[in-house]
Amino acid sequence: MTEPAPGIALVASAVLVIAIVFTVVTIRRRGSATLPAPVRFFLRITLGIVFLILGVIGSLLPVLQGWLFFLIAGLILFPQSRFAVKALDKIEPKMPRLVRWLHRMGIGVHRN
Repeated sequence: MTEPAPGIALVASAVLVIAIVFTVVTIRRRGSATLPAPVRFFLRITLGIVFLILGVIGSLLPVLQGWLFFLIAGLILFPQSRFAVKALDKIEPKMPRLVRWLHRMGIGVHRN
């Protein structure tokens, strides 16, 4: 019996992580529960690593856009960096709802 390709396992784990994030966002919208800080930290690190791996795969395959996954990983892993703040300030006029959502998630928030 052959084992599945490692790419299939990576895609399956990425889909699982996205489903978890979607569930968390849905729960937070309803206001019924907030996630403790360690859980949010774990989700942020896990998502960042998944997008970083997808970026590496995307840079090797011509089908995927690797730079997009690197950008998302950078925003998730370093949410208050100067890069994240400048990037979100730059795209805010074009996508204000997305930027407001990212600010609520703690990404690209200006430091005091």
